[in-house]
Amino acid sequence: MHSFSKTLIGSLFVLSPLSAAMAADQVHQLPVITNTVANIVEQDSQKTLAAVTVINREEIERKQFTSLQELLRTVPGVTYTNSGGLGQPTSISIRGTGSTAVLVLVDGQKLGSATSGQTSFEHLPVDQIERVEVVKGPRSSLYGSEAVGGVIQIFTRKGTQNGVKPFASLKYGSHETYDANVGVNIRQDNSWATLSLAGLKTQGLDVTTLPTETDKDGYENYSASIKAGHQFNDQFAADFNVLYVNGETNYDSPYNLNPYNKVEQNVYGVGFSYSPVDLWKTQLKFGRSEDKYETFSADKSTGVFDTTKDSISWLNTLSFNANNTLLVGVDYLNDQVDSTTNYDEKERDNVGYYAQYLGDFGRVNLQAAIRLDDNEQFGDHTTGNAAVGYSFNDNYSTFVSYGTAFRSPTFNDLYYPGWSNPNLVPEESENIEIGFKGSQWLNWSVSAFHNEIDNMISGGTNIAKAKIKGVEAEFGQSLGNFTWNLNYTYQEPEYNSGATKGNQIAGRAGQLLNVSADYTMDKWTLGGSVHAEDQRYKDAANTTSFGSFATADVRLTYQATPEFSVQAKLANMFDKEYYTVYDSFDDYYYRQDGRTAWLTLRYAMK
Repeated sequence: MHSFSKTLIGSLFVLSPLSAAMAADQVHQLPVITNTVANIVEQDSQKTLAAVTVINREEIERKQFTSLQELLRTVPGVTYTNSGGLGQPTSISIRGTGSTAVLVLVDGQKLGSATSGQTSFEHLPVDQIERVEVVKGPRSSLYGSEAVGGVIQIFTRKGTQNGVKPFASLKYGSHETYDANVGVNIRQDNSWATLSLAGLKTQGLDVTTLPTETDKDGYENYSASIKAGHQFNDQFAADFNVLYVNGETNYDSPYNLNPYNKVEQNVYGVGFSYSPVDLWKTQLKFGRSEDKYETFSADKSTGVFDTTKDSISWLNTLSFNANNTLLVGVDYLNDQVDSTTNYDEKERDNVGYYAQYLGDFGRVNLQAAIRLDDNEQFGDHTTGNAAVGYSFNDNYSTFVSYGTAFRSPTFNDLYYPGWSNPNLVPEESENIEIGFKGSQWLNWSVSAFHNEIDNMISGGTNIAKAKIKGVEAEFGQSLGNFTWNLNYTYQEPEYNSGATKGNQIAGRAGQLLNVSADYTMDKWTLGGSVHAEDQRYKDAANTTSFGSFATADVRLTYQATPEFSVQAKLANMFDKEYYTVYDSFDDYYYRQDGRTAWLTLRYAMK
């Protein structure tokens, strides 16, 4: 706690004089940033009645992110646990909720394992990502199950410039890490396409503190994505997308010889859009996502867990005028399991019916949504969301919202041999939030939230409860050639039932801090970032904890020409030793990277 407080005070101390010193420069309002994740339709994020963060391709390249989890932990309220560096198991938490309570979409398609309920973030390469949108708070009224803590929407690469525009990057880093990406954006008249190929290979680090396992645990990842579409006329358009990811991870285990796993994550989508009249737009989408996981020991397969999600969605947007929009939709999802483990059930269907109203009445804005999910396993479940916003003027506004959400039990919860329970019902949540937003010379937002979760699944029963309350604040500004951003989260994620009632939820930090700044002078851009987290407890009894920690990165970009740049980054520059995962059964930790260095060559035709 003391270390975290020093980091927070120090960050404010550094930013304040820098900002003041450059106040003489012209202050630039940050550009308008839109999102679709909060309400499905595109909106200005400053006017969205929810807490939303958007990270685009320019920021990904400027901050030289090396993994998706590194990118996501810069978002207010988001943290992760990782079992040993690149390619090792990673889970994401939003506002203190568990990883199974976070919905992940890739180009609109639900992603994740139907058996574990988790998404393998560690295998999704940042080279394939154009944009990431995160909305925090309940969104089951639009997306159904899992949207309890929030929704992460990932968009794969897509160019916007006319002509044929190739791009490429080559990166070398610590642990003998090689990372390459090559692709091309094509846009001509009413047609467009993007193709991207990427590959990564690293020797890795020794991921655990096990004294009997001292070898390095390597990782390989190969991926490809393609996106294409055509606007046939003013009324009709079609597009499709494919993402293929293949990863192989070595790891340590006291019970297996040379263990490793192979993972495939594939996403396919086809969409059609038709506007018969100005006020009506109808969209039909077909999608599939695959999560294939196989474990090996001594080069022999020891287990297969393959899951598939097939989906169909039909969305109708009725824009009665510029101020009143109604969305009506229905979606179908089929989960399938193919495994060497004998599950009692291997398939289930879910049909969701939903509607949302968006109203703009000058200073007052309204949002209301309701959804009915009809699930083959547990029956009907209804969720809703409502928000009202008030604009004091063009630059300052406030909102208050209430929403419910749920998480369906996974196939492991319901049917895994030995400890499952087929009579489980969905976890449920209620969330109240109030927020304030401002723009002009400074973009800022502050949100306070209170979330209560019932019927939490623990030990094969719906007995656990949780209560999570907190405050998030984010500030960003552009002063001439100097840009900075700061966000801080204070939260109290607590158990709300049983012997551990009032204790902090294991693995969740109470405070999070991110600070980032960049200064450009001619062809050079110098930047740095600080990430800090308060202590996390290892157990529900709160007897032992991981200590608080802070890491600092420094980065440099030389823009040699408008198309070619050279970048360097020193991550965790003070070589901070910290842990986020502990194996209590065998008493060992999973290591995190110490100081690492990266060099990147980047080309993009303008």
